[in-house]
Amino acid sequence: MGMALRSDVARAARLSGTAKPVDLVHLSALTLGDRELERDVLATFLGQADIYLACLRAARDRKARQRAAHALKGAARGIGAWELAERAGEAEAKTFTDGAALEAEMRRVCDYIRSLV
Repeated sequence: MGMALRSDVARAARLSGTAKPVDLVHLSALTLGDRELERDVLATFLGQADIYLACLRAARDRKARQRAAHALKGAARGIGAWELAERAGEAEAKTFTDGAALEAEMRRVCDYIRSLV
């Protein structure tokens, strides 16, 4: 499924109230259904979450913020955290101002992961 379609599906699920912070079907497909690997991938993301946020907060110019946001976007897409990836993508933009929304979504994803692992 293409990124645009995933984004549309995620948006529709969010609007209907059925969205989860992490697309476990996507994660399962990437790990070939290996549950232990899924847990490892989620635990790794959780362990790196503070580093991603620290890099974003420490960014002193647009280029540094873009690099940090891009890394977070890729990691979020890797686990199927589509909403977080979208917020991180917004942080790559020159006019980005909503760090609170990005951090709130990161907390939501991390809380969800903690409930799973």
